[in-house]
Amino acid sequence: MLASCTEHPESGILLRALLSLATQTGKLADAAAFISTLDPAAITDETLCREIRAFLLELGEPGEAARWSQQPVLVQLNEHRPVSVPPALQAAPMSFADVGGLEEVKRQIHRRIIAPREKPKLFERFGRRAGGGILLYGPPGCGKTLLARAAAGEARTSFIEVGIAEILDCYSGQAEKKLVAAFTEARQRKPAILFFDEIEALAARRKSGLDTSLVSTFLSTFDGLDSRNDGILVLAATNVPWAVDSAFRRPGRFDRVIFVPPPDQAARLTILRRLLLNRPIVPGLDIARYATLTSGYSGADLTNLVETAIDLAIEQEMQGRESTQISRLHMDAALEETRPTTLEWLSTARNYAKYAPEPGLYGELLAFLERYQK
Repeated sequence: MLASCTEHPESGILLRALLSLATQTGKLADAAAFISTLDPAAITDETLCREIRAFLLELGEPGEAARWSQQPVLVQLNEHRPVSVPPALQAAPMSFADVGGLEEVKRQIHRRIIAPREKPKLFERFGRRAGGGILLYGPPGCGKTLLARAAAGEARTSFIEVGIAEILDCYSGQAEKKLVAAFTEARQRKPAILFFDEIEALAARRKSGLDTSLVSTFLSTFDGLDSRNDGILVLAATNVPWAVDSAFRRPGRFDRVIFVPPPDQAARLTILRRLLLNRPIVPGLDIARYATLTSGYSGADLTNLVETAIDLAIEQEMQGRESTQISRLHMDAALEETRPTTLEWLSTARNYAKYAPEPGLYGELLAFLERYQK
């Protein structure tokens, strides 16, 4: 049935949403069996919604069944399609082990959403609920989005990603609906991580006086989570935290601001080893040497370094028609061709951090810069 969805794309959206729901409720086998009974030739969007409602009622999910009237479901899914789908339709979930370094950031996320699930009685005794808001900032390419996805895999929660830039491109009124739909979906799918990338694009609109309705919708909806946010962690990422209005950081919103730095030497070694895994490399290639020589490189920069070395090795083999392995020669040449892209950001950030109106706001960044200079 899924294979036939190229002819009926909206039916494909419905089935993927059903599989996502079944995965979260532990009933994937039942959903797979149900889908296998469907006749692709006889299914329309309307009959599929009716069949899904009946199936959910049989499973004892009347609340979910009520949501599957055809038009509302298609509108919601097209406005904001679920990100968390089963392994058959998406790559295997990531975890913190897939992200090199950033141990302090991982610890904060673990404390906010993973630990409350592992020790519910302890958190209940202290009256501390899971969730809240965390703003991640740092140079481009240092793994903020990757970390958010890995956090969802580590916590085994739904992951809902919202691109602010995409929302801002919508017609007036539709952007607000998309924002509300994202928060609503997070409540329905909790425990969940709701991730907003490029949050500065929205925050800057508040400062400029543009799209105040959209900003107000975001902030009021975020505040509305206050009484219903148990199990929902709202993550946001930005490369320019100084463009984010202080109203976004008030208690109950993004009250924890975390610096995501370029990877340190140990993290760079981990990243390089993963990038070179299963590649044809010369035995004994000193990968640690390149972890040492790439201070200031972001994860994206390291990827560029390795890909440049691979291109050089491929070019050599094409010219000589002999089997080639990635060697120190290729890595050294790639190192000459590439440069860290974080330096300009760090230089700009230094001035903002040094003269920030809120003392301590960029403490992590200033501490990093002090170490980096040594």
